[in-house]
Amino acid sequence: HRSEQDVPTKLVAKAVPLPMTVRGHWFLSPRTEYSVAVQTAVKQSDGEYLVSGWSETVEFCTGDYAKEHLAQLQEKAELIAGRM
Repeated sequence: HRSEQDVPTKLVAKAVPLPMTVRGHWFLSPRTEYSVAVQTAVKQSDGEYLVSGWSETVEFCTGDYAKEHLAQLQEKAELIAGRM
């Protein structure tokens, strides 16, 4: 017996109106490895969603803190230490 729960993509697509474009804003940590892959969903005239396969996975590693960011962190730390 196959229930509708066997098809999570349909349930998600019907429950959540997926936008044509998703703009993300992520705050990445320094010195961290990330893997990113995307999928697109396009609503068709019959109300069903045409979901693409996954894109190629892009792997990258973020760099270290920039000098000005380290200076800002030091400034914050000194301010907090001064209050303690």
